[in-house]
Amino acid sequence: MSYFMITISGILYILPFFNSNLLFLSWIAFIPFLFAIYNTNYKNLFYKAWLLGFIIISGVGYPLYFPIKSFSNFPFLVVIFILFILFLILSLIYGLWGKILTLIINNKTFNPFIFSISWLFLEIVRHIIFNFFPLGYLGYTQANFNHIIQIADLGGLFLVGFIVVLINSLLFKFITSKRKDYLIISILIVGLVLGYGFYQINRYEKIEKSLSVGIIHTHINQYDKWNKNNVNNYIDLLIFNDKQFENVDLVITPESALTFDMNRETYYRNKMLNRVDETDKYFQAGFLATKDNGNKYFNSSYLINTEGEIENRYNKNKLLLFGEYVIFSDLIKNITGYRLNTLHPGEKIINFQTSFAHWKAVICSEILYPEYVSKHLNYLDFIVNQSNEAWFEDNTTLKNQMYASLVFRAIENRRSIIKAGNMTYSGIVYPSGKKVKYDKKTNDKLKVSIKKNKEITLFNKIMNIF
Repeated sequence: MSYFMITISGILYILPFFNSNLLFLSWIAFIPFLFAIYNTNYKNLFYKAWLLGFIIISGVGYPLYFPIKSFSNFPFLVVIFILFILFLILSLIYGLWGKILTLIINNKTFNPFIFSISWLFLEIVRHIIFNFFPLGYLGYTQANFNHIIQIADLGGLFLVGFIVVLINSLLFKFITSKRKDYLIISILIVGLVLGYGFYQINRYEKIEKSLSVGIIHTHINQYDKWNKNNVNNYIDLLIFNDKQFENVDLVITPESALTFDMNRETYYRNKMLNRVDETDKYFQAGFLATKDNGNKYFNSSYLINTEGEIENRYNKNKLLLFGEYVIFSDLIKNITGYRLNTLHPGEKIINFQTSFAHWKAVICSEILYPEYVSKHLNYLDFIVNQSNEAWFEDNTTLKNQMYASLVFRAIENRRSIIKAGNMTYSGIVYPSGKKVKYDKKTNDKLKVSIKKNKEITLFNKIMNIF
């Protein structure tokens, strides 16, 4: 029976990732788990916590099936087996957390604060050790609860997760002890968090909009995207003079939107740059391109000025495991006969500068790393996130997590964040957490206004210290 209740907790935990409107389930998700371990005097807590972790990791991580299958061309059952082993290993850290809990918690009492703090440390340690898997953190379930998540500018994503677990724990203690003071404490904590949220939203909503940006939104599947016959079509689709973008200062394409090597393929490069020159606008465009005379490919974002000249280039620093790079590729080739291609990471952060703004580019999955997004934000006005999620075949769970991370990074750093995506959500999140979310299943364009802000938050200061 206890394992059944743990399964219920795991399901309640992951459901908001499938449908963000189910965020309220997170506030009770741990209660069945707590009953399961409390009623059995915390016996076998290693295995029970491991089961909870496996349900969480597999529930949020299953979209990795699609890029692994496309990237490797392994048979269906091989990919499933790889993921099963990977999720078992990743969820071991939850089992270790459970084992430590048995040493901390007295088997006759339950302390909500100790349990919640232990969860906070679990998520932080997991993020450090398994940095290549930045999915499934509890705080992301609350991305639509704007008044609650305003505390992210104090302690980030993990502080929000801590508050949610703490309310779960206090409600459990109220149910088991029948003491009303635990319920009162819960109400006071939520009230304080909401009060802070109302104050901060009102404060940051007063920032005036000062810059117009055009977002190119595409819905192109991975097969068509990389068909060499479509290169000219994508230049026509993405680089244009449009009445809707008449007064914009900058136009942003999705990640790897133009599918030729900007460094080597001079014919397409000149055609594209001449087209930008004709539009008389700045373009920030995504490519997979080599560098200098080398053969290594980088996931790059180019800034092109109004004269059709390349001003700067950022190469993605943090690559996605199994999506952009593969560990032990030679060993995999020897065992399976498959040679898996891999990209190469950039070596430094590049900030883009023009006469009208200074901003930072983070490409696709880099938005999932709070510590990375917060780097070098002094004097920057906003952040741009270019993304191609066609690898995940329009998977809603993955899209929800990626956009939730956008919301949290905007509040953590109090910066407007623009997203230009392919087969995912596009739009903008403002420093207040207010968002414009766009999800048409067609190629389209969107004009937004940016609220520029240079304030450094407490969260940002903490990240810079560590």
